[in-house]
Amino acid sequence: MRGKITASIIAVLLLAALLLTMSCTSSPAASADIVAGSSLIADITQDLTDGKMEARNLIPPGICPGHYDVKPSDVETLANSKVFIIHNWQQNMKNITELVEAADNPGLVIKVIDVPDMPMVPQVQAETTDKIAQALGEIDPENSAYYQGRATERAQAVLAKGEEVKDKLQDANVSGVKVLCVEYQAGFVEWAGFDVVATYGRPEDLSVADVEDLVVQAKGAGVALAIDNLQSGATATSEAMAKDIGAIQVTISNFPGGFEDTETWEKAIDKNVDLLFEALTQFREQYG
Repeated sequence: MRGKITASIIAVLLLAALLLTMSCTSSPAASADIVAGSSLIADITQDLTDGKMEARNLIPPGICPGHYDVKPSDVETLANSKVFIIHNWQQNMKNITELVEAADNPGLVIKVIDVPDMPMVPQVQAETTDKIAQALGEIDPENSAYYQGRATERAQAVLAKGEEVKDKLQDANVSGVKVLCVEYQAGFVEWAGFDVVATYGRPEDLSVADVEDLVVQAKGAGVALAIDNLQSGATATSEAMAKDIGAIQVTISNFPGGFEDTETWEKAIDKNVDLLFEALTQFREQYG
């Protein structure tokens, strides 16, 4: 009897030792110095810190930030991170407030960046770069001057890129081209030189009467393009309106990384402009 008990105890102790060994050698908890509330913030932060701090993006760039379902891995990452940088319009979103609560990280520093709803516009991108540099300087005062210097260089490059893109748009004669545009892209599309005849909100918020009014207004104005936003989700409404209007539907992105090979702001703005050019060319070939 004693021999059987001893064998059982030994087996339990061996199992406990094995489990302890496994727990000690398992992968460490996901972590980052900074968690970014969007790919826009992540892109700028990674550029400004230049390896001094690690930044991870929270929300995939191709989806609506307000519709993102937080995953357990997100909670784990935030629980083991130092800073959370978010847009001002994110601070009261349910998915963000619940994420912070679930992470239960008393030492977490939350920085809120006031970014206008035109993040692809060069001037707004430059302004946002400066605001993120200020936030980084408050987080890491020792390297504040470094971040500000990087921000100055980036802002200059962004504005120069903007001038280059604007020249391309002018060469393509987009000025005066009338478009119907989702409100989330209106600022960028107006900056690009298009004439925004009317804007519309989320498809789920549009009634049948709203859509009919938009189509009538767009037809009367001679709209060429119906421009939608990638992050808004389904494009069926804009596609249907474009068909009824006799226009071309095109979807562009508000965040870097929304489309393949557009992980930086520079690549994202080039992609948007290319898509607009393609749609405008198609309209001119199809409708004259």
